[in-house]
Amino acid sequence: MDSIKNQRTAEYLILALIIGIGTPVCVLWGNLDGQRLADKAYGVKAESKVAVKSNADMLVATPENIAKGQTLFQTNCTACHGEHADGKGPAAVALVPPPRDFTDANAKWTRSRTPEDIFKTVSEGSPGTAMPPFSASLSEEERWSLAHYIGTLPGVKH
Repeated sequence: MDSIKNQRTAEYLILALIIGIGTPVCVLWGNLDGQRLADKAYGVKAESKVAVKSNADMLVATPENIAKGQTLFQTNCTACHGEHADGKGPAAVALVPPPRDFTDANAKWTRSRTPEDIFKTVSEGSPGTAMPPFSASLSEEERWSLAHYIGTLPGVKH
């Protein structure tokens, strides 16, 4: 009977060690760098620099382009940013730092909220986060449409 108690105690100790040490280590290793996660998920490095040469290069923010941007957002961005652009997409729980909440007008931004800087972030990604560059998967026109749509969201409008 003592050997069974000792075996159970040993099993509980091992289980406690696995859960107590293994889980935090796995979480830390898995969440250290959102950019590394995006690189693996999208197979693209956020190294491509996209220059906005002038305002003439910028697609005009027409209602049609904004609607196209909304469709592109629903297709490409909701997994992380959420259906309502609140940063609560299904993938958000695994991302450190969490995705931007475009409904929060008080959020701090690395770049400004101008269409040019939103376009640059959509094109290049955001280093140190899981935000991937979309310059390889979306055309320039699509990225401008997306930037203009994001600019209409409550936490982004100037």
